Amino acid sequence: MHLEAAHATIKIGQTDTLELVGAGTADSIKWTVTPSGFNWIVSSHNHAIVNFNQAGVYTITTVVTNSTPYAYTYNYTIIVTNEVYHPTPPPATGASHISIAGDQITLLAHYNKSTKSDSAYVYFNAQTTNNYTCANSNLNYTHSLDAGGHFSINFIDMYQPATKDCTTGNAPITSQVIPFINNVQNNALANGTYPLTVGLNGVTYTGSLTISATDVTFNWTYTSGVMITPQHFNR
Repeated sequence: MHLEAAHATIKIGQTDTLELVGAGTADSIKWTVTPSGFNWIVSSHNHAIVNFNQAGVYTITTVVTNSTPYAYTYNYTIIVTNEVYHPTPPPATGASHISIAGDQITLLAHYNKSTKSDSAYVYFNAQTTNNYTCANSNLNYTHSLDAGGHFSINFIDMYQPATKDCTTGNAPITSQVIPFINNVQNNALANGTYPLTVGLNGVTYTGSLTISATDVTFNWTYTSGVMITPQHFNR
């Protein structure tokens, strides 16, 4: 057996890894550092991670006991320089599309009725369940509304701005979806039931929207994947 380290010389604050090569699974291994008081060490059997907050010369020692009546000691010397370790920051990235696999979306429904005309429409704010570090990201989706009033949405991925344009955050992302069911001729919601489909991560969710003289109701039974709330409005 012998003790190895990734680096024999490191800087203050730099993590080093060590391994007791040749140790068996049944061996009992105790790790120590001398001089003590200037380090933290985390060990797991024959592996250890160590870090120092002061320059100096340190000895890492392992004491191995097994089925024999003897204990075996192995040492390794690490030199810590006066220089403070500064990890290299991750490279700046450009705008990109990131996956939303495993995420769920809540469609926050809104009913808008003009106080001056018959204009009325329903629209969604689509909100993710997962948090994202770039708060000004936007959901990337396609949508369509056919002549029969069938409205469909397909969520594709997340558009994330470049690092220099990113607003730091750790929260769900909300993106507005265009108005749903807007009669072009009289700019009013006509009574009837309109199909609604939403695609997310390869799954298609189906339901409908029912319009009456007094109510706007989403017929939507899903409690995971794609949810809609609220599901009813008074007209």
